[in-house]
Amino acid sequence: MGANKRYPSGPQPAPPVQADTLKQVEPEYEEFTARPFSLTAEELGRLPAIVVTEPILVLAWVRSPAMSAHVQGRALAWTQRAVYVEWEHRGLHRAWVWASAVERGGLAV
Repeated sequence: MGANKRYPSGPQPAPPVQADTLKQVEPEYEEFTARPFSLTAEELGRLPAIVVTEPILVLAWVRSPAMSAHVQGRALAWTQRAVYVEWEHRGLHRAWVWASAVERGGLAV
């Protein structure tokens, strides 16, 4: 497998892990709040994930049942088709999103 074209430079990655072992993380809510969608194991395709030792700042589109949000976050891992993103909004969230929904740096508008 060649160099990663999406994130070609930056911190050295940790050894690969199976993508479906990195699970969605949601804060404990005291009232009902729609939780964002994370890609399923089937969508991740049993691909190995590259885990970074230092998170990379990204902008990501994250979907929930009622809406989508453009969030400023950190890429923690990725595969050929998906990125494991962490962001803060009333607590810490982590979810897998399609790679095409993610771009490096910048501010969410």
